[in-house]
Amino acid sequence: MKSLAILCQKGGVGKTTLVVNIAKIYSKNDIKTLIIDLDPQGNTSTYLDFDKNNENILTSQDLLLGKTEKEIGFLEENLGIIPSNETILKFNNEKIVGGSILQQKLKSFVFSNFDIVIIDTPPTMSSLVQEAICASDFYLIPTKPEFLAIEGVSQAMKFAKETISRQISISPIFLGVVLNQVDITRSSYIDFEKELEYLLADKLINSKISSSAEVADSPFYLKTVDEFDEHSKSKKEFYKLAKELLERMALNEKIIEQSYN
Repeated sequence: MKSLAILCQKGGVGKTTLVVNIAKIYSKNDIKTLIIDLDPQGNTSTYLDFDKNNENILTSQDLLLGKTEKEIGFLEENLGIIPSNETILKFNNEKIVGGSILQQKLKSFVFSNFDIVIIDTPPTMSSLVQEAICASDFYLIPTKPEFLAIEGVSQAMKFAKETISRQISISPIFLGVVLNQVDITRSSYIDFEKELEYLLADKLINSKISSSAEVADSPFYLKTVDEFDEHSKSKKEFYKLAKELLERMALNEKIIEQSYN
């Protein structure tokens, strides 16, 4: 099992949209996938039309309390979810002492059947994000192609490095920065992309997600981009990104069979 945290302290960069769409693509291609939502807003559950207040289902709050007795919620055979709600806020400012609880719990046999765990995080640099970093093998930072976003990426990278340096026995790998909500018609886009290429080199993810009606509207209808319009450009972009992330995580044996060309 491999784990991937999606993080950025700026809101509106599309973290949850990435988590849901990538997870759905993996699960549709026989990659057993688990989503862990650490955002108190619980938007991942809302997007997937899952009851985040079901007391019979294991929640992220339960995990942070060290409890794993409840059942994992399943949206379909290969897609599980551990939802979150506002009660997780009490963990937001707690310091990690003696190691990450989430990291310890993910080693449990309860999660051994999953191929990949994707962790959605709140748009902050907080203890919840630190938990996600500590529990992950890899982390990814999404950003919008805007000049001021460069500072946000830099802050997120610095926060991750500081978190890693303060904890024992963790070594998550920075997969890179993925550009989301891209509008190539903007005059500043090419300059922005060149700036990021200079700063990040091979840590700038090659696959990019365009700004489109499909991406913006699909959550309103509780559908992934694939379900909303199976012939859209956005679907192809998400499939390319999903494949590239598998390659960067060295999970090449996991095959995405559906065409993304």
